[in-house]
Amino acid sequence: MRLIGWIVKLGFFAAVLALLASPFVLLQPQPLVEPSLAFDQVEAKRARALLQSLPRDLDEGEVRQIDFRPEEIELALNYALQQLGGGGARTAMDDRYFQAQVSMRLAFLPIPRYLNLELSLFETEDRPLIDALRIGPLAVPQVMARFVFSGLIGAGTRALGLPGADAILKQVSFSPSALNLTYQWDTRLVEAVRGQLVPPEDVARLRDFHQHLVASLVGRQGAVSMPEIAAPLFELATTRAATGDPVADNRAALMVLSAYVGGRSLKTLAPEAADWPAARRVSVRLHGRVDLAKHFINSAVLAATGGELISQAIGLSKELDDSRGGSGFSFIDLLADEAGTRLGKRVTESRVMARELQQRAAASTREADWMPTPDGLQESMTEAEFTQRYGGVGGAGYEKVLADIEARIDAAPLYR
Repeated sequence: MRLIGWIVKLGFFAAVLALLASPFVLLQPQPLVEPSLAFDQVEAKRARALLQSLPRDLDEGEVRQIDFRPEEIELALNYALQQLGGGGARTAMDDRYFQAQVSMRLAFLPIPRYLNLELSLFETEDRPLIDALRIGPLAVPQVMARFVFSGLIGAGTRALGLPGADAILKQVSFSPSALNLTYQWDTRLVEAVRGQLVPPEDVARLRDFHQHLVASLVGRQGAVSMPEIAAPLFELATTRAATGDPVADNRAALMVLSAYVGGRSLKTLAPEAADWPAARRVSVRLHGRVDLAKHFINSAVLAATGGELISQAIGLSKELDDSRGGSGFSFIDLLADEAGTRLGKRVTESRVMARELQQRAAASTREADWMPTPDGLQESMTEAEFTQRYGGVGGAGYEKVLADIEARIDAAPLYR
C-alpha cells in the first residue's frame, strides 16, 4: 500500500512539473482582474484599520480570533501584487465559501502576459479545503490541487522552523461579511517573521545607526529640529557607501529615526536591541510641530520599505478621519506625508540615487530642505467644510492644492 501511495504522489508531482514546463500554456494576454493602480478613499480607510487591527503582545499559547472583511483581503492582495510587478485581485465570500480571482502581471516578459488564478475554498470543521482551482485556461483536478497546496504549506512551515500549520491555525470560517481566523499564538512565528524581514546583516546596520544616534544626542535637551538628528545619520551612511549597500543603509537610518521619533523600541524588529544603549529623549519637531515630524518620518519608512501606496493611503485616511471629529482635515499634514514619502522613495530608489541623497541629506539641517514650509495651507477643517471648500477628495479644489503640494516638494533642495 505504501508503494502505491508513493506512485500516486510521484504522479502528482510529475503532473505539476509538466504544467511548469509549459508556462506559456498557462499565461494569458489579458488579465482576469484589471490591475488596481491606486487606493481610493474607502480603501485608504480600510488600509489603516487593517494595520491597526493586528494583535500585539500575545502570551505564548493564547488563542485569539481575528476577522478580515472581503475588502481588506482584496486590499492586501492588490498591494502585494503591486509590489511584485502589477496585477489585480477580487474576492467574494458566502456562508462556508471563499472565492478569489487574481491576475499577476509578469513584468520580466517583453510582452504583457498575465498569470490568472481562480480559487474556491469551502469551510470544514477546522480549516478550509480547495473546492476548485483554475490556472489560466487549465482547471486543476481537485485532488491534485489539495495535495500540492498541503505540501507547499508544510514545506513553508518547516523552512521557517515553525510547528505544523495545524498547531497554529485552529479554525477558519467564512460568512458573507468576514473571514474569521482562530489561531493559537506561538512566539516562534514572530521570530520567523523577524528573521525574514530583518536578516542578521540588517540587525547590525540598525545597531550601528542607533549607536550613532545615541552619540549625536549627548548633551541635547528640550526641542530639536528633526533634520538636526537626521543629517548625522545620513552622514554616517556616506562613510559606508563606498564599501557597503547604500540603499540598505538609508533604509536602516530611516527606521532608527522613525523608532526614536515615535518613542518605539527597535526590539520589535530586532530582539537584540533590548540590550543596546538608550538614546537621550528630546522632543523632535518639524516646523515647530511634533506631529509633523511623526507624519514625515513614518511616511518615509513606509515608502522606503516598499509601501509607498500604503503610506499615501494612511496619510489621506488620517486626514479624512480627523475631519469627522478629530483635529480636522489638514493639508499641512498631507504635505508632511507626501514629503516623507518622497524621501523614502528617493533614498532607496537605486544605488546611485541612494548615494546622491545621502550626501544631500548629510549636508542639510534646514527644515525647508526636507519639508517645504506649509504657509498658506489650510488645516482643522471639518468634513463639511473640507467638502464645501475643496470638493472633497478628488474634487477640483482638492486636486489644485495637491498639485501645489507636489510643486513645493519638487522645489525643495533635497528632492531636486
